[in-house]
Amino acid sequence: MRCLVPEGIVDSYVGPQGRVYGRAPFIALLEFQVRLQEASPLREVCTKIMNAFIEGAVQTIPTKTPYYRVLPVEHTIRPAGEARVVPVNVQVPDPREVLPLDVVSEMVRKESFIAVSDCYCRSAKKLAGQGCDHPMETCFYFDGLAMVKLESGYARRIDAEEAIAILRRSEEAGLVHNVSNCEGKIQTLCNCCPCACGVLRATMRGQKNTGAPSRFRSALVEGRCTLSGACVQICPMRALTIAEGKLQIDAERCIGCGLCVSRCPNGALQMVPRDRPPRIYPTNDALFGRIYREAAVGLVLRKVRGK
Repeated sequence: MRCLVPEGIVDSYVGPQGRVYGRAPFIALLEFQVRLQEASPLREVCTKIMNAFIEGAVQTIPTKTPYYRVLPVEHTIRPAGEARVVPVNVQVPDPREVLPLDVVSEMVRKESFIAVSDCYCRSAKKLAGQGCDHPMETCFYFDGLAMVKLESGYARRIDAEEAIAILRRSEEAGLVHNVSNCEGKIQTLCNCCPCACGVLRATMRGQKNTGAPSRFRSALVEGRCTLSGACVQICPMRALTIAEGKLQIDAERCIGCGLCVSRCPNGALQMVPRDRPPRIYPTNDALFGRIYREAAVGLVLRKVRGK
């Protein structure tokens, strides 16, 4: 069993009761193989499968609930102070205010065990000869999943301050924070580029079942725009355009990442709460319980319909 861990076929870590082994999810096998330095037939197959997912295979997944959600560039949503801590199970007076679940550093600081590794999407693209210049070491894992990734050998443990430093560099590089679509304990946090990320590319195609936008959107501050084009260049969704001497924002395409706001030299853009914020699940178990039920129903319906 132990010899299968380095291949990504079996997960293992040391828990309170001793060493634990378990069958690795298929996606974990793909992640592990595309990160390997040594070429092998298995790595080649996994690279092809991973790139197929990135380029559109996820369109066939029969689910409706996004498993990731966007977190905005932090200073674009709380420049005047810290987010207010809201106790669990207490109704929020105004659900549109900035909350800890909106703030990437708040999400990271409450996690006790953090690991970071190379982005497997960019790794797969690089192996396929389609790499980009964005930073590689930008994928985060937390708690039990972090222990599994450390045991496999392709992640390293870091503290919250180093994690936040990596997040800031990711923002500077134009990457989008994507986190588990839940309020409680999170498992993963990715920093994504439209060059390689399957979630962002699916969103660009109009899919709604992989990634949800943040609870905010970009809006124009009248009278300040000088048409510098910095926001148009940085937007990963192509939601901003300049037409007829004016900046246009496509609210349907905006994912609320805040990159455009952070790049504007004149303060002509701001983040505002969405009128209808996307649903965020209370826990990771609630999120994936919903997704698994949707997948089961979808597969049955597909079988019945002969598709």
